[in-house]
Amino acid sequence: MSVGRLILALSVAASFFIGVPAAEAQLQFSAEPRAGVSFPTGDLSSEGAEAGLTLGAEGMVTFRRNMTGYLSLNRHGFSCDSDCQANLGSSPRSTGLGLGLKYVFPSPPDALIWGRGGVLAHRLSTSQDSGDRNLGFEVGAGIDMPVGERLYLVPHLGFLSHDAGGDTRASWFSFGVGAHYHFH
Repeated sequence: MSVGRLILALSVAASFFIGVPAAEAQLQFSAEPRAGVSFPTGDLSSEGAEAGLTLGAEGMVTFRRNMTGYLSLNRHGFSCDSDCQANLGSSPRSTGLGLGLKYVFPSPPDALIWGRGGVLAHRLSTSQDSGDRNLGFEVGAGIDMPVGERLYLVPHLGFLSHDAGGDTRASWFSFGVGAHYHFH
């Protein structure tokens, strides 16, 4: 299935949930820039990749009190010494889009605990080469902690994985913090 068809199918599925009981709530929009650290596992770790910088941004639509859809743009970098560069190349990174759902568990108002899952369309690239975009998945958890009327500080942990061409799979843990802002 192509990335475009997958995104279309997920959009159609999400529109079903958005249209369900209008009395539930009006749509609410929010955005979240994120920064953190990527910790490679599996094939990346075996090739010598080490922790690196993660940057991302998300747009979100809350269509039920505890259910939010998200679209993310991410760059997960990895450090690479000379042995690693011989295997992966210089400055390995995974970049691309994510699409999924976030569920907020019953929580106290000062610490909204959530879990999320979605699909990725990412490519593993280096300074010398750019791979094909491949499908993958992500799962994660975090806590939205209010610091203002519509602003939340969001520590989070995630696991991301996607094909990287051939027999290689790019997988890593990501730990970071975001600033979640709700628009009205």
